[in-house]
Amino acid sequence: MSTRAVYTFSGFPGAPALHLYLHHDGYPTGAAWRFATTLRADAEASGFLSAFLSTQAKAEPLACPQQAADADYRYLVQLLPGTDADVQVQCWRRIPGGDGWNLRCGPMGLAAFIRRFLPGEQL
Repeated sequence: MSTRAVYTFSGFPGAPALHLYLHHDGYPTGAAWRFATTLRADAEASGFLSAFLSTQAKAEPLACPQQAADADYRYLVQLLPGTDADVQVQCWRRIPGGDGWNLRCGPMGLAAFIRRFLPGEQL
């Protein structure tokens, strides 16, 4: 069974809010793996969105998160403004049979998210 997820990216240079849908591995460990893969492609915070798009070729763009009514998880990935720009992640889970989203974790730094859900991952 697939665990579907919507990833919303906000605050990245040259891009308004962008919503992407992925059909599988949407649980937090799968998201942490995707994020770690992205960081290996480009470790700069400002390049994170471009790197995610290049490493996750099967991601489907959405006009809004509600288009993915079957999603089990939602992630908000934000580039925080400032001199030491950082990427922050929040995660929500839809409980089966429920009608809303429940906060699973965050907001937290991207590296902390990866360490929490992929212990031992080398960044």
